[in-house]
Amino acid sequence: MTNRKLLRLATTLLFAGVLLTFFAGILHPANSPANNHVASFAEYAGNSTWAAVHLGQFAGMAVIVVALLVLLTALDFLSGTTLWAGRLVAALAAGALALYAVLQAVDGVALKQAVDAWAGAPDAEKAARFASAEAIRWLEWGMRSYQSYVFGLTLVAFGAVIGWTGRAPRPIGYLMA
Repeated sequence: MTNRKLLRLATTLLFAGVLLTFFAGILHPANSPANNHVASFAEYAGNSTWAAVHLGQFAGMAVIVVALLVLLTALDFLSGTTLWAGRLVAALAAGALALYAVLQAVDGVALKQAVDAWAGAPDAEKAARFASAEAIRWLEWGMRSYQSYVFGLTLVAFGAVIGWTGRAPRPIGYLMA
């Protein structure tokens, strides 16, 4: 039942997505504590690769989600008795990717614009610009939490389907869950 070519493709894509995410994460500025908004916003404003780093993070997550969808196909979860479970996992994966796209738009574009505006604002406008940047930061944190929940639920559901069907070694399913 397992398609070996698709299984190899899925593992290759998963490895590539993790590597891409890892290297984009290394380039992400993180010298200041995230909760110290003055320091972290100043660091972000001075960063010229901010948008590219976030695009790289999104690309990595997209490749990981595609790997999961290819794995669904490789393990034949999109037909027969596992059709609905496979569709649920695919829908969760797509939802996680959509939330991640919004997260990266908020963090990689909106927050960067806000901190740049704050850093370059005249003293009379600094407080208002800072408040705007903080509001965007809090929106980013909210998006990150929802994306993390949905992506985690995707892996739990996928692991449960693997454990239920035994089409891959059950311990792998339990580990995913």
